[in-house]
Amino acid sequence: MSTNGHGGNGHDPNDKKIVKFPSLAERDRMKRAEREEEERWRKEYRKQSKANREPFFKFGNVPPFAKYFFAAIIAVHVLLNILASSTLKFKLVTTFGFIPAQYTDMTNWGFQWGILVSPFTHALIHGSWMHLLFNAIMGLALGIYFEKMFGTRSTIKFFFACTIVGALTFFIFHPFSNTPVVGASGAISGLFGALIYLTITQNRHHPMTQRFGKHGPWPILIFWGLFIVLPGLLMGGESMAWEAHLGGYVCGIALLIAQKKGLIRFI
Repeated sequence: MSTNGHGGNGHDPNDKKIVKFPSLAERDRMKRAEREEEERWRKEYRKQSKANREPFFKFGNVPPFAKYFFAAIIAVHVLLNILASSTLKFKLVTTFGFIPAQYTDMTNWGFQWGILVSPFTHALIHGSWMHLLFNAIMGLALGIYFEKMFGTRSTIKFFFACTIVGALTFFIFHPFSNTPVVGASGAISGLFGALIYLTITQNRHHPMTQRFGKHGPWPILIFWGLFIVLPGLLMGGESMAWEAHLGGYVCGIALLIAQKKGLIRFI
């Protein structure tokens, strides 16, 4: 019987596991291979991302009415302020701008054929580059959202309904005014009011819905209505035409409520 400590446990003393560590040259090669593989995947990812990435804003994807309205008001402003003489500009603004006195004071104004179209066409004219910039951006943003939701035909009807009501509201407050009302603010205010109403009434999880739930959309709608009116009252005069803004705003809200109750059908 053997009592040798090396063999008594049944293991071969030469049976050893040898761990071989790579040399420095081998580790360098492995690191280079890893970097090359990583760079290859990065290039492939960038290539696929570039192919699939949609631009933040693509004018070709803008719905028809929003697109052509945006282009039209810019073209009209360039025509009036760059290409037209001061005499021609005055003639065009007094023909296509909305002037209440042309309807109530024909003794001084005479018959102007523009009164047949100015309740619509005044929305295409703007008083300054800042006025144009604000309405172009807001009109494009709100128009895209509304048109994608309700379609082009409904957006056209809605837009011009708010435009006419905005002009009519200004007329009620200033029936003998000789100041031309210009700009799409009445229609844009209508789109704005309508989308606030839709956001609060159709999205139960929206923060405004949860906050004003028991009162419906009215607190926020009244707030924005006051926001439209107060600056005009504080500044005075007819230059801001806040009446047209308010008229379009109320019209947009009223149209959606009437649609919801089944009183009218435009969408």
